[in-house]
Amino acid sequence: MTFFTRRYLEEFFLYSSQFVLFYTIALLAAPPVLRPELLPVIVLIISLFIQIALLARFGHRPLARLVFSCITPIVYTLSKALVSPGTLADMASYFLWGISLYQGSIQALELVFRRKWPKRIAEIFMTAGTILSFVFFYFYMDLRIRLFNSYLSGELDYSALSQALTIKMFIPSFINFLKPVQHIFFIFGVFMFGLFQLSDKVKQISLKYRIDSIYAAVTPPTQDAMPIGSQIRGEQRPVVILYADIWNFTPIAEKENPQNAFEMLNRYYALWDIVVRRNHGIIEQFVGDTVIAVFGLLENEKGANYAVDCAFDFLHQFIYLQDELAENKLPIIKNIGIGIHAGIVAVGDLINPSGEKRLSVVGDAVNVAARLDSLCREFKQNLIISNDVYKNLSLEHQAEFEKLGEVLFRNKTQPQLVWGRK
Repeated sequence: MTFFTRRYLEEFFLYSSQFVLFYTIALLAAPPVLRPELLPVIVLIISLFIQIALLARFGHRPLARLVFSCITPIVYTLSKALVSPGTLADMASYFLWGISLYQGSIQALELVFRRKWPKRIAEIFMTAGTILSFVFFYFYMDLRIRLFNSYLSGELDYSALSQALTIKMFIPSFINFLKPVQHIFFIFGVFMFGLFQLSDKVKQISLKYRIDSIYAAVTPPTQDAMPIGSQIRGEQRPVVILYADIWNFTPIAEKENPQNAFEMLNRYYALWDIVVRRNHGIIEQFVGDTVIAVFGLLENEKGANYAVDCAFDFLHQFIYLQDELAENKLPIIKNIGIGIHAGIVAVGDLINPSGEKRLSVVGDAVNVAARLDSLCREFKQNLIISNDVYKNLSLEHQAEFEKLGEVLFRNKTQPQLVWGRK
């Protein structure tokens, strides 16, 4: 299973029932008389991490979002039933179930909705859930502290203390919680925090839809949109070639309807166009799922660093592309391969019968870059560079690669060293 660091952290801090985290801390910090058996607490922590990992990997699917959001309450309830059945009526268990189901359902609905306004309404309900989580947590902790103090003073015995924490005592206990003015101020502060959070989320949704509309209008760039100076009529030049493609693209294209496949490709092209341009490269061509880019035409000594920077840039942005594809119900690109090689190629402008011009590179360097790209599948890598590229990298970039071994390329008599990311 691929580990997505950013998604995992977002799930941990933003999406996967903050109440579980708060409740776990409260259980560990509770006085001995109120502290549950150790096994349910350990099980709660382990199940939370499993839940977060599954949601980070599969949470872009509505049904998976709903089902996996219930892992923690299910496992915790089963462990409590085995260790201490009498505590199942504790109101915290009901809070855990209620918040998990509520958040999982709203998040699943938000994934189903494709229009802007339903997503905004879903965010309103999500914010309300977050506010309630904070309020319930604070109320529950305050209740436990007050009951424990009453137990220590002799006003309550253990049976009465346990009874006061059951769900049937929630309404009278919550009414008492609202009486102190400081609690009203706390709820007001949480409410205002929720409004600020909601405002930020609505802005994000609006921005995302504007970006989506831009993506929808993007067409693969033409070479005359990427001038490199005067027309090149045909000459030999040392360059760095970046060759990339999508793993198992043909089955994806055959399984999906053509409109979705082409929209996915347009977004893929658009991202490559952006990262190649900002790393001083030129798109040589898009063919199917293949991208060929050229670096070092004007600054040959920096071409290797530019090409590697471009590859790193794309791989950094790739996870965001996957999120966008999932949110728009488009085919998800799971893996890509990138090969980079430096060598001498023939560079020139090809002019078709209609007079349109595009840059073209021809030479063995392109074939080697394509071979490096195909090696990504064999070595389970997303980026492989040749030794010719490695030798021209800065020391900082060289430190990011490790030897994968030697490979015999076609038309070569000696095996060539190849490098992959550490």
